[in-house]
Amino acid sequence: MWTDLDGDGRREIIATLSNAKEGARLVLFNEDGNIVASGPTAGNEYRWRHQVAVAPFGPDGEIEIVDVLTPHIEGFVEFYQLNEDELTVMSGLSGYSSHMFGSRDLDMAVAGNFDNDTHFELLVPTQDFRELAILEHNETGIHVQEHLPLEGTLNTNIAAVTLVNNNVAMGVGTDDGILIIWY
Repeated sequence: MWTDLDGDGRREIIATLSNAKEGARLVLFNEDGNIVASGPTAGNEYRWRHQVAVAPFGPDGEIEIVDVLTPHIEGFVEFYQLNEDELTVMSGLSGYSSHMFGSRDLDMAVAGNFDNDTHFELLVPTQDFRELAILEHNETGIHVQEHLPLEGTLNTNIAAVTLVNNNVAMGVGTDDGILIIWY
């Protein structure tokens, strides 16, 4: 992902790096390819972090990176902020995923202002892929704003678009051939 995380007018590159001993970590590179900051490791070999979004998720509108740690096991959503040379986890919540194991559909998470307030939220599936959840990072941690039942199992990416009136429309498909659209 490319973003200007530190607000200096130059983009940084967010990548997930992994090794066989410590598992995956988020790393922030500058455009020259030098490491600017890194986050904690997953702590175990073969443990993965799936970076899913960068947006002003913070309680005061801070730009944050969101990943899902071990999306196939416990699915721990984490909100990170850049603090000098560290990516620091500000809050986390388990029970969610970003994609199914072995799937090529890796865009099962979307950032947006789904309730037209001043905060961005994250839309992600639950671990069983039968609901979507709207998560907001506020002063007390991660708040689940709403669960959207699917009446089937999610089997597509989440599509989202901002409409002319600045509302957001979202759509998903389920394993029973149903297309669900919210707006």
